[in-house]
Amino acid sequence: MIKTINGWRAVFALMIVLFHVGVMGLEEMTWAGVSFFLMASGFLLALKYPNQPAGGKSYWKFVGRHAMKLYPLHWLTLALWLGVMAVLGLLVIQPVTLALNVALLHPWSLLHSVYYSYNQFSWFLGTLLFCYVCYPLLSRWFTPLRLRTQALILAALVVIDFVLLAVMGGNDYYRTALYVFPPMRLIDFMIGMTLASAYPHAKGLRVLGKAQNGTDAELVALALLSAVVMTYRAYPGLLPWGDTTLWWLPVALIIAVCAIYNAREGFIGKVLASRPLQWLGDISFEIFMLQGLAALVFNYLVAPLLGHMGFGHPSPFDTPGNTDLFSIDPYTLIAWFILPIDILLAWVVNRLFTRPVRRLLR
Repeated sequence: MIKTINGWRAVFALMIVLFHVGVMGLEEMTWAGVSFFLMASGFLLALKYPNQPAGGKSYWKFVGRHAMKLYPLHWLTLALWLGVMAVLGLLVIQPVTLALNVALLHPWSLLHSVYYSYNQFSWFLGTLLFCYVCYPLLSRWFTPLRLRTQALILAALVVIDFVLLAVMGGNDYYRTALYVFPPMRLIDFMIGMTLASAYPHAKGLRVLGKAQNGTDAELVALALLSAVVMTYRAYPGLLPWGDTTLWWLPVALIIAVCAIYNAREGFIGKVLASRPLQWLGDISFEIFMLQGLAALVFNYLVAPLLGHMGFGHPSPFDTPGNTDLFSIDPYTLIAWFILPIDILLAWVVNRLFTRPVRRLLR
């Protein structure tokens, strides 16, 4: 296992949750994080299964095994979401939409009301499932190509993505539809596969691979990511490409540095490989999938309880210009309440559900 990639999973998962609950300034890191998850999946699969058969029983065994890494967690979080919404009296069932959601086909709809339906974060699992379905075919027909040919194919796909976003990206509705549409996100996955093809060559590069540790390369990767973030903020005209295209190069460099300096990490890598971030990385999928439920727990259970205890109401000990904790409205700190709730839920689900199910399916 490449621990720094797992550590980045934790970092991006936390940033995605914080962005979704209202922390300003994390929009770009959320987009980069989604690209990272898809790209890292393509990279790691290509390293582990470099010559996966594209037909017969082996193909269906591979797809089935990897699909069952997604469906149980999806079905559990969907059932919990439906149950909570029913208890709150907010549940509205749309049979076709629910059927597509259960099958993880809803990202294909191109309809906002469908691909963000119910537990709206599950669109990512539907897109990742498509990548798993395509992987054996790509392993058979794309991976054996020369690295230069792979790069040319990717360049053509990037141009297509760029043009589509230039034409349709001015409309938020269409841009969001393209953001979740599985064939469009397959590009992220294929970039990861190409990185795996380039990895043996990159290890020997004097510029990257022969340094004693990865500190310099890690700083360069972070600097590039920061530069893209700042460029995007300085030039609003880049918006159509801000969801995906802008993040491919910095995210690819991050993954390359993680792989090249595996077991000889620099300072940043050692932080990413630390036990707390490894623990969070191990439950990062659960953190991502349970963030909506964590928000419901906060809104309908934790916040009212805090209000009943006096939080958010004037304290008798307040003096002008000086307030204590009890006068703080918990909704002003919503992110810092939801994040620990989400992590706790993720740990419980991982421990009591994900691990037992995976052991059962081996």
